[in-house]
Amino acid sequence: MFDRLYGQDDPVRQFLVADEVGLGKTMVARGVIARMIEHLWDSTKRIDILYICSNQAIAAQNLNRLNVLGRRELALPTRMTLIPLQLRDQTGLDANKVNFISLTPGTTFDLRSATGVTQERALLCHLLRDLVSRPRGLHNLLQVTAGVDGWNRAVESLTLEGVDKRIIARFHRDVQADRDLFEELERVCDLFPRRRDAYPPEMTQPRNALVARLRAKLSHACVDALQPDLIIMDEFQRFRDLLHGDSDAAILARELFDYSGADGHAARTLLLSATPYRMLTLAGDEPDEGDHYQDFLETLSFLYGREKGPEVAATLAHEMRAFRGLLHALPQSHASAVEARKTIEQRLRRVIARTERIASTVERDSMMSEPAIAVSVAPADLAQASALSQVARALDAPEIIEYWKSAPYLLNFMRHYSLKQLLAAQAQAPTASLCYAIRTARPTMLDRESIDAYAPLEPANGRMRAIMDDMFGQHLEQNLWIPAAMPYYGATPSGPPLTKALIFSSWSMVPDAVAALLSYEAERRMGVGDSGRRYFEQHRLRPLQFRQDQGRLAGLRALLLIYPSPALAELADPLAVFAEQDAAVSHEAMRAAIRDRLKPALDAIPHATGSDGDTAGAEWAAPAVIDDALGKHVRAWLESSHGMRALASEDAFQDHVAVLADAVKTRTISAASADLPDLLVDVALGSPAVCALRALKRIAPELAWDDPRLLSAAADVAWSFRTLFNQHDAVALLRRNADDRYWHRVLTYCADHNLQAVLDEYAHYLVDAEGLGARPAAERAIGVARAMALALAVRPSQIDVDDVHVDGDALTIGKFQMRGRFAMRLADYKDEDGAVARLGGVRDAFNSPFRPFVLATTSVGQEGLDFHPYCYRVYHWNLPGNPVDLEQREGRVHRFKGHAVRLNLAERQAAVVRARGQVPDDPWRLMFEQARSEATVDTDLIPYWIYEGSVRVERRVPMLPFSREVTRLAWLKRSLTVYRLAFGQPRQDDLLDYLQTLAGDGMDSNLLVDLQIRLEPESFDRSA
Repeated sequence: MFDRLYGQDDPVRQFLVADEVGLGKTMVARGVIARMIEHLWDSTKRIDILYICSNQAIAAQNLNRLNVLGRRELALPTRMTLIPLQLRDQTGLDANKVNFISLTPGTTFDLRSATGVTQERALLCHLLRDLVSRPRGLHNLLQVTAGVDGWNRAVESLTLEGVDKRIIARFHRDVQADRDLFEELERVCDLFPRRRDAYPPEMTQPRNALVARLRAKLSHACVDALQPDLIIMDEFQRFRDLLHGDSDAAILARELFDYSGADGHAARTLLLSATPYRMLTLAGDEPDEGDHYQDFLETLSFLYGREKGPEVAATLAHEMRAFRGLLHALPQSHASAVEARKTIEQRLRRVIARTERIASTVERDSMMSEPAIAVSVAPADLAQASALSQVARALDAPEIIEYWKSAPYLLNFMRHYSLKQLLAAQAQAPTASLCYAIRTARPTMLDRESIDAYAPLEPANGRMRAIMDDMFGQHLEQNLWIPAAMPYYGATPSGPPLTKALIFSSWSMVPDAVAALLSYEAERRMGVGDSGRRYFEQHRLRPLQFRQDQGRLAGLRALLLIYPSPALAELADPLAVFAEQDAAVSHEAMRAAIRDRLKPALDAIPHATGSDGDTAGAEWAAPAVIDDALGKHVRAWLESSHGMRALASEDAFQDHVAVLADAVKTRTISAASADLPDLLVDVALGSPAVCALRALKRIAPELAWDDPRLLSAAADVAWSFRTLFNQHDAVALLRRNADDRYWHRVLTYCADHNLQAVLDEYAHYLVDAEGLGARPAAERAIGVARAMALALAVRPSQIDVDDVHVDGDALTIGKFQMRGRFAMRLADYKDEDGAVARLGGVRDAFNSPFRPFVLATTSVGQEGLDFHPYCYRVYHWNLPGNPVDLEQREGRVHRFKGHAVRLNLAERQAAVVRARGQVPDDPWRLMFEQARSEATVDTDLIPYWIYEGSVRVERRVPMLPFSREVTRLAWLKRSLTVYRLAFGQPRQDDLLDYLQTLAGDGMDSNLLVDLQIRLEPESFDRSA
């Protein structure tokens, strides 16, 4: 791809990477960026890389991955006309050899508002005041509808100091060169000699038109400030009008695409999209959804450029028609069709590359499976249907059978559906039949009192029941994190590996119902109700607190969870034991091996000369005293205001740290306790702080174990684990059938559930996900720790539940809130304290081993976002109408180093780590490198995207028996195998039906495979 953009053999200025969803188009772009920087470094004074994507969520996900030099990115989520002001607040683009700049079309190219915003017009006022003969008239006309004081403040507070002089010069030149515009500017300034409270239309209309024209001129002048060398347009199908339209925004965007610098370097554009045009158009699709054939030809025309594009598109259209004719003459025309396919491929490969998974799997199944899932209809479901139907008839509402099939407890999760609007409209004067229907329906609704008592809830929907059986049948709720793909010790689990679940629905009420009901059931099964708690109670116990109780520090033993001991981390590493064994290690054998390794630590503990209650002989200080005795530099970190004390200002936490520091200084601890060796084993295997320290050291091996930056990063992660273990459901789970030493129960739970292996695997993923691979070691460790801490800190969401009941002669639509924690909706939300949490935080938490374990979404989660790190299972609550949309959904979890890939890697390559004799810096990197070296084909698809084993990405479709979705699924699966043959064709559904008929009539499937237009890069081995 780099050669097509920058090579000597007829390079192009635009190139499209259209790899199948999830195949790492961002990674490809990263490689192109690296090569481009190397290519231009000596010949260009400044290299600007523009990253354009549809929203900040995608930008946040991908910018770090693209930033190959680790430079600070410059995000410009602003209008093009404000770029001069935003750039002057930075260090300046000219000060950097390489600039990474992100833009969002919805704001950057937005010229739809004629008069713009106040700050834009204030900038125009300063830019134009020396050009016009009536500066006061200019000031008045640019005020538009702003208040007097606000407008005056905006103008007075703004200066041109630091604004790029090239922008000013070009803007002045362009305005004065446009004679009609300049004369109109002078004329309209004459209309506004004095400010008025209101202006007649004959003044406001020319004023608004003038401001719009001036904003457009300024936008074009700002392109010079960016000087793009490479433009990356990610998921550009979301703003394809910028490529083909005639709007001011499209013209402005094309000026960026066509930019050529004074040094002769022309901008190149790299487009990224798995669906660059509508991949399949079927009869009945809405016109505004796009047409495959037209979209395809328009995209090709753009890629070949304005001069060649139309002619090439016309030629290709002719070749595609001929190819279609040969397809209709199969099987006799097979040889001619293959030659026609090759001609088309050659033309397309000049500007498009597309790689797909199917060629890289032995069974040509893209590592996909479809386990059966049983869906049944229970009496409670039918009672819901009957009650809903009665309410709908009383409201004269449309038939609600589809609503009933799609969501449980519809009357509780109505959101903004028409049924709720009809209820609200009649609330004050309901009919007798409506009141009767609501009273009859009450037993089928969620009952607040029953929920408060953690009573069992009927799923009330076949799909919900099936998904609950799947989730809770594996006891997923009994885990606080997804188990490690490669545990270092313990019994080998039976059954399919636990994974998270991504649920897609076309109904917006479904994600709320899924999140609320699954989370409630998870809490109930974790024993929250059995512990005596109520669902809606406000006060909840937080066992891990650092406070004073009657003058005594009450959280000293909890310091064992928070203090990252470098000596214990180094001496007692379970990965080191794993690396010495050639067979699985039992839990008991691991504890014995760790105890042996801790003997130097126990020997280093000086004996106390006396006893002082809670300090001398206190085991909670043992790890820190051992560190100091073994020469680890922890004392300064404990005493520094930037060290452990910086973790929190909560209550008596500072006092706890001070006492710990004093214990280290005086070494007032005794090794006489018979329980101390076992406790140190628990800490070595289960302390979140110690485990985090090891995980961070693995991805930043350049740092010393006692580097204060590494210690602070590990402590940050441990502090967030404190948030996790203070959640009421976690407390109930850990305290079930256990003593009251909660801090110790946390240690043993973490040790029993292989926390070290979990964090090692997570840290490896985060280095890639956060784009930290090229960053300095300390920055890498801090970045990974920050991401871990944020994922752990996600709070439960609050889900509104409608509470409809008859109140006298009226209806009341009240509300109460249920929690989403085990399952969440992909959306912004409010937590229990009323704070707003963003969608990106929900995504990041789902992409961690921690909760939520289920993410429910509508089509908002279908494109551009990753959900693969700990999820290989997709539920289609409703099936999409198009096979491409099915692929888009499943591609969310079928991606780079996904959960299924890592599970298979551990299954096949653990021996590379086991019995190695020495601890690898990063066991996951070692296994991936070994698998890559064994691959028989020269493609990175194996092992990073495809690595076959016992685990496959799962498609699960909970369909009601005998429903239309049974037929639809069969059609979608058949279409998946042949729709690519309709690539580039008009009337695709006609051709699709014909090809399905051929396949059904027994035509050799290999003959059809030979006719698929493939656009893999030339070096890709088709025999894979």
